Amino acid sequence: MNAPPIAGTGVIVRPVDSAGDAATFLDLPRRLGWSVPLRFEEALVFNPRRNGVLREWEVARFIAWRGDRPVGRITAARPLLPDVAPIGTFGFLALEQDAAVLEALLAAAAAWLSARGITRWRGPLSVSINHEVGALVAGFGRPGSLRTPITPPWLPAMLDATGLVREMVVHAHLLRVAEEKHRARAARLGMPGLAIRRFDRRRFAAEAALVTDLYNDGWAANWGATRVGPLEAATIGRLMRPALLTGEVFFAEFQGRPVGLCAILPDLTAATVACQGRMLPFGWARMARALLPGGTARARIPLLGTIGAVRGSPVSARAVAGLLSAAIGLADRRGWAEVEISWVLDSNRAMRLAMERLPAPVDRSWAIWGSTIG
Repeated sequence: MNAPPIAGTGVIVRPVDSAGDAATFLDLPRRLGWSVPLRFEEALVFNPRRNGVLREWEVARFIAWRGDRPVGRITAARPLLPDVAPIGTFGFLALEQDAAVLEALLAAAAAWLSARGITRWRGPLSVSINHEVGALVAGFGRPGSLRTPITPPWLPAMLDATGLVREMVVHAHLLRVAEEKHRARAARLGMPGLAIRRFDRRRFAAEAALVTDLYNDGWAANWGATRVGPLEAATIGRLMRPALLTGEVFFAEFQGRPVGLCAILPDLTAATVACQGRMLPFGWARMARALLPGGTARARIPLLGTIGAVRGSPVSARAVAGLLSAAIGLADRRGWAEVEISWVLDSNRAMRLAMERLPAPVDRSWAIWGSTIG
């Protein structure tokens, strides 16, 4: 069913319900001059046979049309797992700089969620806070990084004008390896019983499950935390494999018990931009080169933390220090001159102080909006 048009605008929003619509949805960021995601990877996001998230979340896609011209897109999503808070999300935004288009897209997404009993939502999130997060509010013109959105500078004010409220800001901190002071300092902070080890690729499934368990425990108390379910975890594990050719996951263990983790992955953004999000005819070669040693000068740390049982203790502080040292050492050996550490919640004072000491100042920031529905 089409959403009713916004009076006087000529904008009609329709759900994606055909192969042609799906192709249009994927192509809209390129058409509209937005940051272009890797097209084949984004297509997999909406393939229930390849993406376990779609069996733990119900997701709908919508396209805004003005006549026969597509002018915007959005998704609406609601969690299906019983132990995940019933908060809906909107995401995968791309649109013309037109408030009427945004209003129409949000109205369609909100109506779909409301019809399914959802009374509160937030976004942009693709699909949850465990994936791409927010709209850029600071750091415009800076280089992007692996799976972080680049959105236009006019979008935040337009979202504010819809009545949505900024609920949280998250930051990307940039570490320049040649300037870091952490490793020398951390080397003096050893702790008996604490060890840092690498991800054991011979036990990939078990190690990936450990990543999920540590993440679900360590991030559970964070603002907006959404538990990763088993099917989503399997999908994330599959996507991690290529990046672990040169990237790494490190575990912190205290007295033989896993208490923390850190993931550092090569940044493929430059290769994605160069191939305009398409793997053919030559995009695959650029992506393959970026995954090899020396293929990129940048990396991203998307995970860094400890479990709740040690949070705020000397064990946690030493574990984070050791994990960061291991990740920075790997970046140095790989020739990754810059490492982005993201996302860090604006409310996470302890982690933000740790970033200051590295030093890793804020490089970019994103906001997440929310409201009740209805």
